[in-house]
Amino acid sequence: MKEMLFSRQLTLENERIRLVPMSQEHSIELYKINVPETWSYMLLEVREQEQMDEWVAAAVKLYQEKLAVPFVVILKETGQIIGTTRIYELNEVHKSCEIGSTWYGVDYRRTFVNSDCKYLLLKYCFETLKLMRVQLKTDERNVRSQKAIERLGATKEGILRKERILANGYIRNAVLYSITDDDWNGFVKQRFQERNASYEQRNEETV
Repeated sequence: MKEMLFSRQLTLENERIRLVPMSQEHSIELYKINVPETWSYMLLEVREQEQMDEWVAAAVKLYQEKLAVPFVVILKETGQIIGTTRIYELNEVHKSCEIGSTWYGVDYRRTFVNSDCKYLLLKYCFETLKLMRVQLKTDERNVRSQKAIERLGATKEGILRKERILANGYIRNAVLYSITDDDWNGFVKQRFQERNASYEQRNEETV
């Protein structure tokens, strides 16, 4: 499993976006789409290029240690990096992982991008890695993120109290969600496909 997951040749893509493993050279492009509000609910804050360099270096180090696969999200139409996401907390014995550390440039929030990313990641996790469970967490205060996760078809499992301390000292509670292989095969994948078909139809009508 890890041999597939930690291959530099790993690319997940559809007709609109491409996910490729993050490297240090991506730091400059990521900083270009960085805004302070991105980090409101994150473990740390990135306000300068140097901080982005450090954040990317830490992500790449996790990749090298085979603890996480951080991706940059590329818009195929322009070749522009528009965000980032990752797979981590991989457990080969219990066939599970977590998807998170996801953020996008302001222009690509509440668009097809998050849905496309999550579809590609979930499809890979359940159909290639053959996992049984994928979990997602978000800050209890981040209602927008919770609604986005719920739209995916994820099941809310509960609140992790005092789950972590943020850079500003705030002790957060996290909302925990999951999608299982049964969910994926039962209704989640179909929901994604229906949403994608609806998006393509809207595009055709505006041409």
